[in-house]
Amino acid sequence: MNKLIVLAALSLSTLAAHAEYNQVNMTVFGMDCAPCAHAIHVSMKGIQGVNKVDVDLNSGLVSIQLAVGNGAGMQQFNQAVEKNGFTHKDAKIVAKGKITGTADAPVFEVAGTNDRYSLSGSGTNVSSLLGKTVSITGTLPQAPKGKVPDTLKYDSISEAK
Repeated sequence: MNKLIVLAALSLSTLAAHAEYNQVNMTVFGMDCAPCAHAIHVSMKGIQGVNKVDVDLNSGLVSIQLAVGNGAGMQQFNQAVEKNGFTHKDAKIVAKGKITGTADAPVFEVAGTNDRYSLSGSGTNVSSLLGKTVSITGTLPQAPKGKVPDTLKYDSISEAK
C-alpha cells in the first residue's frame, strides 16, 4: 500500500513539473505610487511557486516568473491585485498544459491547477495536438472582479518537448 501511495505521489509531481504557468504579465490599473507597487510585489511574491516579480510603476506592468512544478493559478494572481484595491487588465501568459476537448472546441488545461480555457486563435491545427502536452503563449482577456476568463487567445502553440 505504501509503495502505491509513493508511486501515485511521484506520478502527480511529475505531471505538475511538466504543466504549469511559466510567466504571467499583467497590466494593473490604479498603481500610482511606490507603496502601491510594493504592495503588489509583496502580494505576488507571497504566492507559492513565484520566483521573481518585476513591477513597472509607469506602465502598470507586473511580470511574474514562476518556478518549475508550481501549482499557482490565475485566481491567485487576480486576487493579489484585487485585495490591494487595484484592477487588472489582460494577462499575457506562457504556460505548459494539455489540450483536451474536441477538434471543434479545444480546451487548454493547466495541470496542477483548476484552470481550463477554451482556445481561440489561428494558424495552428490544434486538433493534431489533442491529448498532448503543449507549450502555449497567449492572452487571457480581462475578467470581472473575482473571476478568471474562460478563453485563452493563443499567439503560439506547439507540442512540449
